[in-house]
Amino acid sequence: MIRPTLWRPRSILQLVLLGLFIVIAPLCVAILYTLETLDELSLQNSRLNHTVVALTRSSQTLDSDLLDLERRARQFAALGNEDLLTLFQREHEQLQQVLSDLVSLLNPGESVANAQVVQAQQAVSRTLQDIPLDGSNLKESLALFNQLSEQNIDLQRASSQYVDRQISEHSRYTDEIKESLMLMVTILAVLTFGFALLFIYWINTPIKEIETEIRQLGSGDLSRSITISGPLEMRALGHQLEWLRSCLNEFEQEKQKFLRHISHELKTPLSSLREGTDLLADGVVGDLQVKQREIVTIIQDNSHELQRLIENLLDYNQVMSSHQLRLQSLEIGPLIEELLDAHKITIERKSLTVSLSGRASTWCADLAKLKTCLDNLLSNAVSYTPPKGQIDITWRNDDKTLYVEVANSGTTIVEEDKSRIFKPFYQGQISRSGPIKGSGIGLSVARECIQAQGGTLELVKHKTLPVCFKLQCPQLSGQGVTA
Repeated sequence: MIRPTLWRPRSILQLVLLGLFIVIAPLCVAILYTLETLDELSLQNSRLNHTVVALTRSSQTLDSDLLDLERRARQFAALGNEDLLTLFQREHEQLQQVLSDLVSLLNPGESVANAQVVQAQQAVSRTLQDIPLDGSNLKESLALFNQLSEQNIDLQRASSQYVDRQISEHSRYTDEIKESLMLMVTILAVLTFGFALLFIYWINTPIKEIETEIRQLGSGDLSRSITISGPLEMRALGHQLEWLRSCLNEFEQEKQKFLRHISHELKTPLSSLREGTDLLADGVVGDLQVKQREIVTIIQDNSHELQRLIENLLDYNQVMSSHQLRLQSLEIGPLIEELLDAHKITIERKSLTVSLSGRASTWCADLAKLKTCLDNLLSNAVSYTPPKGQIDITWRNDDKTLYVEVANSGTTIVEEDKSRIFKPFYQGQISRSGPIKGSGIGLSVARECIQAQGGTLELVKHKTLPVCFKLQCPQLSGQGVTA
């Protein structure tokens, strides 16, 4: 069964042009509808103005013609001139025509409003027809002109009311048009805004995906493949990022392989070197003179330091490749004392003062990672503390977090190095004591080990000493905890 596929734009340009067209289309519809409505409103307004002007003119003409007709009738009654009778008959006919034209101006749809005008017009027309056109009875009919005048007033009043109704209805119709336009503009504005958001989402989604994938690459997570959806250019960029991820992943594997091999190759001759110096120090091959023993001691110290550097490389390699925690209950105080014993020779040689402060507490954590973290902090403190300096180690805990601070009287870390000392292989401006230079991964390994357990490691201010590192390790629990 073939699944229908959703339409996808071939390029960003196509998507932008389509979005622009769809966003503008409702606005164009609104403009066309508004123009058509305004044209219709203008036409109705023109018709209303024509009707009002025509009715007003007809009413004025009717009033004037009635006065003229009454004047002719009275002149004829007084003088008996046949020419005046002819003029009277002609004006009588014109007046009938004016009455007919007045009714034709009315809007056929306004039956209620028309009825009053038509009734008044018919009353005037009937009275006008009652006036005889021959001279014999015209004199007796002069009294009808008073009735005709009153009926004309009623006709003018009905015409005015009709005009008022027409204007009121036109105003109401204008308000309805205004409301409909406002409603249409609101609906189209919402549609336009919705379409704009939709296309912003379509355009922004692949950009966000690219940003996420770049952050993934920057964080060192190279395990997940990269797939970018969207226009053709974005998918092509996703393919390039996937190629870059593959290359970086390959390089990372080669680097890990190199670190494993070089660390192993270095440890083999170093073990022989340490065994030889230990044999010399123990006097197996004979007693050594004082200066010879001093030289052997120096070789021992530096071989221990070299072993520590190699172990840092191994720890770094292990931390970067392993994310599994092996939880275990441990005693904080004895662990720190055990780690300090490994640095006893260097501490005595430099005449360092080491103070420990903390209550006995049992904690649940990954012993190997926590031990590596603390060992690197202690090694860093011993290495950078000047002769006859001071190292202050304190620890405390609450229900959720273990806090360990390792402070020393070494040189204050400059601002430029504070944000970079935890980066792998970074060498700060302050040089460590001893003939062997550090690898620059001790603090990086320490932070990686504690972050793997959900904790933090940061450089903080101490009450008296210039350098202090603060470790925070959360209480871990779950399966795999061993006592």
